[in-house]
Amino acid sequence: MNPDTIVAVLAVALALGFDFVNGFHDTANACATVIYTKALKPGVAIVMSGLLNCLGALLVGTAVAQVITKIIPQETVTLPIVVAVLVSAVIWNLVTWWYGIPVSSSHCLIGSLFGAGVTAAGMEGVEWHELNKVFLALLISPLVGFGAGALTTWLALLYSKEKENPGSKKQSHYQVMRWMHIFASASVSFSHGSNDGQKTMGIITLILATHFAGYSTSHVPLWVVISAATAIGLGTIIGGWRVIRTVGTKISRERLSHSQGFGASFSTAMIILVASTIGAPISTTHTLSSAVAGGTIPMHGKDKLNPKTLKLILLAWVLTFPIAFILAAVCYLILKAVWHG
Repeated sequence: MNPDTIVAVLAVALALGFDFVNGFHDTANACATVIYTKALKPGVAIVMSGLLNCLGALLVGTAVAQVITKIIPQETVTLPIVVAVLVSAVIWNLVTWWYGIPVSSSHCLIGSLFGAGVTAAGMEGVEWHELNKVFLALLISPLVGFGAGALTTWLALLYSKEKENPGSKKQSHYQVMRWMHIFASASVSFSHGSNDGQKTMGIITLILATHFAGYSTSHVPLWVVISAATAIGLGTIIGGWRVIRTVGTKISRERLSHSQGFGASFSTAMIILVASTIGAPISTTHTLSSAVAGGTIPMHGKDKLNPKTLKLILLAWVLTFPIAFILAAVCYLILKAVWHG
């Protein structure tokens, strides 16, 4: 086996490692609300989330994966580019996980693809038409999440009466809302796998098409789908408690209710499933965080939003693109020098 083939195999393993990190970084997306409202025990919530993440990645298709393979032109893609993309994305994911910041793995990956592609081949190193569509989807989804989270929570409150009777846990409406909240949380896990799992599928397909005969970017092999689904599912089961605490307790100054948890989770799940179906790689993290913030307003009023946490999340959202870009550019230059050294 020649050295480049060994590197290609290691790059596939690194892509699955990114998928695994994505899983435990984004566990909070589905688990935080059901854990902190005590709708489910933490262990049950996390295992449920892991299994449904895996199923979502297996069952929804590969439309998002196809978009990922097109961001850098096929003739430009090299192993140093792909490895640089993965290393930079993993680094920023781990740094933000360590500090408990709900940052988007999608932003990390797209920013890294952008940085490595431009560094390798200038402005021709990325497909601008595809990249603009991705940027638009990443920009719109948190705004839609905020509005949808507020609206869905308001409708849930009309049914559950939780706002009028916050301590009345024996009412039938309360118990129904608890189960609706659990269902919505499960839906977020499934939808998260359907979108984020596909991003790794796209990267692995890119590696295979670049280096191995018989593979192309027009088809995602079944073994790639299964391995990516398994990696994100296992990563989710490991659990990312640092980010779970931020989403569950720090966005709102008041304790989450089942109505708010349902509103945030259900609206997030629907947005992501639509995005996965049409091939739009969006951020589950920022969509859910925005939906939790939006749901706080009909439940507790805008004064109960925690500006410190919201500013931190917004700052991470703004900085992730340039940081991932720079990390990928530096990693690519180092790898390119080593490759030809």
